[in-house]
Amino acid sequence: MQVSRNASLCNLVNRINLELLTFGHATVDPGWHGIDRSPVFSRLYYISGGSFSICNSNYDKFLLESGKWYLIPSGYSFDYKCNETMEHFYFHIKLYDFDGTDLLRNCKKPLSLEAYKSFDYPFMSKCITSDNLSDGLLLRQTVFDILLSFIEEYGISISAEDYSPCIYKSLVYIKQNLSMQLTISEIAENAFVAKSTLTKHFKKELSMSVNEYICNTIMAEAERLLMTSNISILELSQKFGYIDQLYFSRRFKEKFGKSPREYRKEKLL
Repeated sequence: MQVSRNASLCNLVNRINLELLTFGHATVDPGWHGIDRSPVFSRLYYISGGSFSICNSNYDKFLLESGKWYLIPSGYSFDYKCNETMEHFYFHIKLYDFDGTDLLRNCKKPLSLEAYKSFDYPFMSKCITSDNLSDGLLLRQTVFDILLSFIEEYGISISAEDYSPCIYKSLVYIKQNLSMQLTISEIAENAFVAKSTLTKHFKKELSMSVNEYICNTIMAEAERLLMTSNISILELSQKFGYIDQLYFSRRFKEKFGKSPREYRKEKLL
C-alpha cells in the first residue's frame, strides 16, 4: 500500500475561514446613495436587474450592471449611487487566516465576472430565506466557488503568513483576550519572550506595533458585531475595554467615517 500525505497543506487549509457576515436580496429605488470608508470586509454582488455605480477618492467610476458578479475588496473606500431601480443579491464576507489576515488583501479594486452558468434565481432565493442548515451550507459553498472563480480569473495571489512561533502564540492570545487593556508585557509573558523581542518581531513580520495590531483587530471585530448582532454601543465599548462609550465611538468614526450608531443604521446592502 502506498499513502501520500501533505500535512503542511492540510494545516494551512484548516486555518482558513470564510465568514458570511450578512447576506440577502434587495430592491433599491433611484436615489439610493451613500459613502463607505475602508470596510474590513469584502462585498460580493449579483445584479439581477438595473445597475448602480461606485466612485473612489480618485474619481474612478465603476458601473455594476445586471447579469454579472462583482467583488468589491475590503479596504476599498467609495461613494455609491443608484439612478434607477436596482435588484441584487448581496454578501458581506471575510476570507481570512486564523489571525484575521484577509486572504483577498492583494485585490485592490472592484472586479467583475460573467456568471459562469445561468444564474439560479430560485435556488439563491430559497437558500437566502431558508432556516435549513443544509441550504446555508449550499449557499456558503456557492460563495466559495464564486470567490475561487474570481481568484483564478484575475490571478489574485492568496497566501497564509508563515509567522515565527512567538508571533503565532501572541496572535492567538490577542484573539482570545481582545481588549484595549491588553499590555505588551502580558502578551510577551504568554508568548514566552521578552518585550523587546516581541516588539521587534511585530514590526518585522506584521509591519506594525503591538498596539496598532490590537486597535485594528478590535475595530474589525466591532464592525463585524455591529453587522451581525444587536449588542448595544455601550456593551461593545465595555467588551473591548474602552474607558467610555464616547471614546470608543470617536475611534470607530476615525476608522470608518461613521459613528457605530450611524454605521449600524446605514450599513450597505
